[in-house]
Amino acid sequence: MMYALWRWRSTGWQRRVRRFFKFLALCALTLSNAWAGGSATLDYRGIHIDKEKQTVTFPGAINMRDGMLEYLIVADTGKTHESLLSTKIQPYDIQVAMLLLGVEPAGKADSEPPGQINRAYLKTAPELNGDRVNIYLSWPGHRIHAEDLVWNMEQNAAMTEGPWTYNGSELYDGRFLAQIDGSITALVRDSAALMNNPRPGNDDDQIWEVYKQMTPPVGTAVDVTVELEENTGR
Repeated sequence: MMYALWRWRSTGWQRRVRRFFKFLALCALTLSNAWAGGSATLDYRGIHIDKEKQTVTFPGAINMRDGMLEYLIVADTGKTHESLLSTKIQPYDIQVAMLLLGVEPAGKADSEPPGQINRAYLKTAPELNGDRVNIYLSWPGHRIHAEDLVWNMEQNAAMTEGPWTYNGSELYDGRFLAQIDGSITALVRDSAALMNNPRPGNDDDQIWEVYKQMTPPVGTAVDVTVELEENTGR
């Protein structure tokens, strides 16, 4: 049922866009039918979806325990050199799961995002809108807000607790950018990521680092839970 997005480049972008939305609709319909029996939970490609709690949970692992960060979570094919966590779960599978909870599908990008996010780009990058979500991390004996493992060097304190923005990434030339880049949750403004940090400092790629005193060892298995807040966002 899954399409290899990079194979679409041989067709026109209009056709690729139509195929992508048909793909998402087919996945959502298939999963919705699975709920027809009345169950409030569903397991889909490594993701646990709870309709009543409005959550999706997927496995990840601590990827860094020291150093500067631009991402909270990436796919293991993404920018792992600057991400606190990595996961084998694919961004388009997370998107399908979140669509079932009622988030809006990806919008079309007007221009191709930069290959490398830097200070020059962040100075003019727009704020991103979307649904408000909370992100929790769990491992044996612990359940915390994801932001508790990120240190704000400018404020000399842990990242402020609070919701993140589920903007749902973008489509450019018929390609789902989160899947191409492997970007799931960004600390700096990245419209290609599924989720973004809405706090002050999201325009600065030099202030976020691992809060190593709080972070477990690299390789520690972690469950990531994304909780959708009701009636907020767009």
